[in-house]
Amino acid sequence: MNLQELLSSAEEQFERLIALLLPDASPDQLRMIGGTLLGLSALILLFIGLRLLRRPRHNPPSTRTGIPRTLQHKGAVVDMLAGPDDESVAVRCVITAAKSNKIQCEIIERLDVLRTKPGHDLVCVFAPMKTRKGRINSFTATLMESDRAGRETDRLVLAGPTDYALIPRRKHQRKRVADQQFIRVKLWTASPQDSDLTFEDAAPQIGVNSFATDGPGQGANAVINISDGGLGLSVLNRLVPETCTVSTPVVINLFMFNFREKTFKPYWYAGEVRTLEDGRPGFTRMGIAFTATARADGDSGRLHWIAL
Repeated sequence: MNLQELLSSAEEQFERLIALLLPDASPDQLRMIGGTLLGLSALILLFIGLRLLRRPRHNPPSTRTGIPRTLQHKGAVVDMLAGPDDESVAVRCVITAAKSNKIQCEIIERLDVLRTKPGHDLVCVFAPMKTRKGRINSFTATLMESDRAGRETDRLVLAGPTDYALIPRRKHQRKRVADQQFIRVKLWTASPQDSDLTFEDAAPQIGVNSFATDGPGQGANAVINISDGGLGLSVLNRLVPETCTVSTPVVINLFMFNFREKTFKPYWYAGEVRTLEDGRPGFTRMGIAFTATARADGDSGRLHWIAL
């Protein structure tokens, strides 16, 4: 059956259907209504066919810029991981320009040291979004200019994304400390294994809140954020020991207020300084990662350390 015969047969079927629905219609009216319906059906099928032909079967190459541009237009925050073997967040950025071969990012917050060097891959994490291949929350891109080796200290420049994935977010979610009265800190720049200090009785080098040991100055220190993996402190510049640098070991006596018992409960941690950055004027922002925890022996009162 050729195309003309197929169309004639379809028109006859439409006329029979209309004759059943409209028994009082004349033959000329039946032919006119049948032809109109047949034409509308052909147009609908043509429109559907064109849509199917234009729809890509997979994400097109423009995805390299599509997702970064979407993040740019939303003003979304993008977390840059510290390094290939370090899942901690080094800096938080917003994308200010996105092209197929270059993505420009402005740093809005520093949480750690970015250990990825230019020429190496960097993992960027953002809020999950849907694509044709499923949900994603990260892309991998080569770092072209870092904040230390680039032209500007608050900017990163990346190549276009090479891979998208859905990866788990950080293990320990940070919580900002809004009310300082419910947390207290004593800190020593020392290693619990190598130091001869009796930390339970020693005066801290850095104190937060009620543990102010150096006049009114220590009272200006504050806890910025805290998680199961570490904490961030804001410390007066003059109170940061001269020997304190990135990777310096520390011992921390942390007191958290227990609302049920209406008292402060003590916790002991060993850790290391991960970041030392300029904070608000006159202050240093200190990021610390916990490496061990301790419990006090009931008989000797000494601390027994357990690696995390």
